[in-house]
Amino acid sequence: MWKELFEKIRRGLKPARQSIEPVTAVLPKTKDIRSRLIDPRFPRSALLEIERAVFTNPVLSQIHNLVINLANTGHSVEADEGIKEEISKLAEKLNTDSLVNSLFSQIILYGCISAEVVVSEKLDGIEKIHRVHPANVYFLYDEESDSFKPYQVVADKTIELNPNTYLYIPLLTIDGSPYAIPPMLSALSLVDTTDNLIQELKSLANKIGLLGFLDISFPEPPRSPAETETEYQKRAREFLQNTAQDIAENINKGILLHFEGTQVEFKDISTNASGLKEVMSITEKWLIEGAKGQPALLGFSEGLTETWATVSLHIFISQLKNYQRLVERFLEYIYKLHLILAGYSFDDINVSFAEPPNFRAKEEEEARKLRVEWVIQLLQAGVIDIQTAKQLVEEFI
Repeated sequence: MWKELFEKIRRGLKPARQSIEPVTAVLPKTKDIRSRLIDPRFPRSALLEIERAVFTNPVLSQIHNLVINLANTGHSVEADEGIKEEISKLAEKLNTDSLVNSLFSQIILYGCISAEVVVSEKLDGIEKIHRVHPANVYFLYDEESDSFKPYQVVADKTIELNPNTYLYIPLLTIDGSPYAIPPMLSALSLVDTTDNLIQELKSLANKIGLLGFLDISFPEPPRSPAETETEYQKRAREFLQNTAQDIAENINKGILLHFEGTQVEFKDISTNASGLKEVMSITEKWLIEGAKGQPALLGFSEGLTETWATVSLHIFISQLKNYQRLVERFLEYIYKLHLILAGYSFDDINVSFAEPPNFRAKEEEEARKLRVEWVIQLLQAGVIDIQTAKQLVEEFI
């Protein structure tokens, strides 16, 4: 039955692609390369805006740093014994520890790895790795080969990148576009809001302080019979201005000098700033989520149930593993390319990172303990035999 079905399907198969890329409908029929380069679905300038935001916004900067440190768990290379020494030499030459951090940074900022391998003049190995800024990478759709070809555009130069030495590995793309989607893209809509809130806090601190301010009332200065109202008001203002300056200078020294009858009261604004604090907290949580981070990892526990906190940690670990896989594929390619150029023969090379940190190791250990105790109870009750109990314990552990 299945054989007949597959034979029927085989007869209806055609070797070529039947669908077409949507971009072919809008591509100009010209040989000019620049006019045929396609753009991503989002503004290209967003890549530079994400950079600026990570440099200046404390929340995004923390996410960027956190992901790099948690994702780079150290990698190992599985290869034949005869080539491990050569791989170690290449890793040292390329300063792989720093390179891996930079690759993770690329993934977080731009959603892809974009790097060029530079081979030696004798073509007998890899000399170095250059990261190519994704903001300068364009793609051209080649109808003949049905593929997107990468180009680098800098000023008036348009350079076709060699697919054998240039790697563009996206984390995620959308249909009909070869461009990677930056994980932090949706956070850009909130960056200006958080920046404005921080600026308002700075302005408030400069004006009246963050905790509050002193309200000092002095006895009215006596008025001279010969003074006009205008002269009196001017003298009173000058007195307050000079006194305010003296108080500001002395209060930093821990002292406050005043005349008898002066009333000093501290006006607390922190209790009235709870609304601003709530707005700031909500905005920062949205910003973290927009950057594909998890608020629970950055200390935002308010409004999060224990169940959702557990789910969010699993999501975050899965994200880290996705990032690691991209770097693993890149390292495998450069190791293999180097060894082939150097004339080595090998079966395969596998690069793997250690597992990301387990944030719920204690809870999982307690769960395993309960399962083992349950197996022991079943064994003691005669429900299962020793062999079955052994198998169950091995599965749980």
